[in-house]
Amino acid sequence: MDINAVITGDLVKSRKIIETDIAPVIESLKETFNMINEIILDQKGSFDIYRGDSFQAIIPKPELALLAAIIIRARLRTYVPSSSVSGKHKNIKPIIHSYTDARVAIGVGAISYNSARITESQGEAFVKSGHAYDTIIKNNECLAINTPWDNINQEFDVACKLTDAIIKKWTASTAEAMYHHLLFGKNQQELATQFEISQPGVHKRLILYGNLTGIQAFIKRYQKLMIQ
Repeated sequence: MDINAVITGDLVKSRKIIETDIAPVIESLKETFNMINEIILDQKGSFDIYRGDSFQAIIPKPELALLAAIIIRARLRTYVPSSSVSGKHKNIKPIIHSYTDARVAIGVGAISYNSARITESQGEAFVKSGHAYDTIIKNNECLAINTPWDNINQEFDVACKLTDAIIKKWTASTAEAMYHHLLFGKNQQELATQFEISQPGVHKRLILYGNLTGIQAFIKRYQKLMIQ
């Protein structure tokens, strides 16, 4: 059987999202899935949202699953409460902290039954994704990878903890820069034009605050191990 990756996730503290923000956040999640599928997965991925705030995805090329997972979290972390743009200090430009995030668990393995609905499908990849999801719930973490190979699972466990710590510190502006760079491949000058800030400002968001170098190192290492 072919090896696939399954992503299982949910929104963190979804009940604390302002009611008027729920629909835009869910729509952005769907839009992000579609963009990942079009740009990275050649329209071969499958995505489903269920129970309002939970989701699953099948990634036919498991080496692309980590990149997809980080892009999903980056997009969600661009959101801030809609009420934060008002108030007597609205002319001041404070550091805007991220409003939403997701727990994301990646399972790698075979899929024995592929249903029209992802949540009804079965196989090793689903089991491992489910186990990884249970682990991050228990440990209050937001990123985990579970594969059939114990030797690399230990490496991934350490790398996921470090990467998770980095992502949790992203502000909304840092997450936005990371999202556009990782998904669309926009360089610093292109992002500077888009955000109407200086190129050094973009550099700070990506390298200093986003730790892009560390994120990319983990993505490349993950891809290498998956391809091998």
